[in-house]
Amino acid sequence: MNRRRVRFTATARDQVRLLRDWWLANSPRPEILDQDLTEAVRTLATLPGIGSAYPSGPVTGLRRLYLDRLTSHLYYTYDESQVVVRCLWHARRGSGPNFGSKPRT
Repeated sequence: MNRRRVRFTATARDQVRLLRDWWLANSPRPEILDQDLTEAVRTLATLPGIGSAYPSGPVTGLRRLYLDRLTSHLYYTYDESQVVVRCLWHARRGSGPNFGSKPRT
């Protein structure tokens, strides 16, 4: 099985940082954030096709993986060598995900 490198765009890193700040200040179980993100990265590295297609996104091949305890989606693309996490977005936000500047296809 091919294990891909997982990297986060600057936009996705900023979104993780914002969620981490909120989570640490407001959650009775702040460890859930890091546990769930670590597990998601591990899963995407080995099974990137697990997420559902997100055809209305700004880049071809965009997929999303739902993180149940965080009620958020990780939006990503992948190829044979890497997974690129492009956005972390709360599922109940009421607006579509913010990918920052237009990602490269």
